[in-house]
Amino acid sequence: MSTFKDYLTEAVKSYDYKIKIAGASKDIDKNALETALQKFDLASMSAGKTTPIMTLPLDFPALSNESVTIFDVKTNYPESPRVMHEYLSDLLRIPMTHMVVRKPGEPTEEYQEKMQVKSEYANKLHDIEYKDAPKVNSEELTGDTYNMGLLKELMKNKTDVGLDKKEKTQDTAPNEDDKKAGSPIHTGPGPVKGNPHPATLQGFKQ
Repeated sequence: MSTFKDYLTEAVKSYDYKIKIAGASKDIDKNALETALQKFDLASMSAGKTTPIMTLPLDFPALSNESVTIFDVKTNYPESPRVMHEYLSDLLRIPMTHMVVRKPGEPTEEYQEKMQVKSEYANKLHDIEYKDAPKVNSEELTGDTYNMGLLKELMKNKTDVGLDKKEKTQDTAPNEDDKKAGSPIHTGPGPVKGNPHPATLQGFKQ
């Protein structure tokens, strides 16, 4: 069985809205907006999230190259987005073309959330300043420090190559024992030029 507290909890219901105003957050009088929303028994209001500058801002077809600040608002008193839109526009002296009031979950809102994700990727792709790129120390890639490091590395490689050539020369050069032993395929004196006496030929003895 429900208690009086349960009935009271069910009776207290809040209503969510999204208020979108063209322009950066710093250019919007948040205190005036919060005061105006007291008419609908304001429960909470976010600080406002500003989108990047867009060529054609969503919900603002008459504007171009403009950012949009979005406030998440919760009230205890229900009101239609159209009535709230007209009231806030008139009280805050903001043109109706520069403000939109919607309820979360509307088909238009769901579509725009998907488009916003695509827009964020597009903004990164068109970022000619590469703001999201990792920071690189230019001294590590250019300048005197880089040049000195490269020179040291080249000198080190040159020294290593020289040592390798010296080792190979020492390995292939004949040592003293090799000189005394002579060639392993040496079979005697080489051919004699002219007409030698037969007695001097190898194998003949006098």
